[in-house]
Amino acid sequence: MIVSLLAAALSLSALPQAEQDDLHCLAYLSVAAGKVQGDLRTKVDGGALYYFGRIQARSSQLDIAAALDAILEAPGYGAQTYQADKARCHAQLDPLAGQFEAWKDKYEGAR
Repeated sequence: MIVSLLAAALSLSALPQAEQDDLHCLAYLSVAAGKVQGDLRTKVDGGALYYFGRIQARSSQLDIAAALDAILEAPGYGAQTYQADKARCHAQLDPLAGQFEAWKDKYEGAR
């Protein structure tokens, strides 16, 4: 297990920065999903699906589960990393969520 985590961590560092950032957002949202319920859980799941789709579209051969394990089980991953990922990811997601809500208000149930 440790060898596979080390291999995954090494392969993470070879990924483009945008891919690493999206994986960190997916990791943050995966942890957050276990901490919330109801409407907030639905929003967290939507954010996770967004990042999962971005990663899958760019790197369809990437073992996302192994990459997440490498991030979440890394010795340096803790509350400080979680909070930094949370801030960075929300800076991306919050404007998109607002755009999505405006789209939903306009088109949902339009026909």
